[in-house]
Amino acid sequence: MIRISDNASQPQIQEVLKTVVGVGGRIEMVAGRIIIASFDSAYAGAIKKKKGVALVGGVNFRGRKIRKITKRVSREEQPDS
Repeated sequence: MIRISDNASQPQIQEVLKTVVGVGGRIEMVAGRIIIASFDSAYAGAIKKKKGVALVGGVNFRGRKIRKITKRVSREEQPDS
């Protein structure tokens, strides 16, 4: 999440968007002065240094393990004939 400062100009906002895309990120949604984007957290500092940026925050998924979900089917029992 990137929060744009209230006094940011349009060229400054465009520069922030270009930076996110330039580092391989994606702009997911823009609502008011909030930009929801997905990018590598290693670039958060570079984005925060841009003029017009008030806040850079987010969620980190590193270190989490996703369990493998397997579907198990029990053997079908044959009816007695």
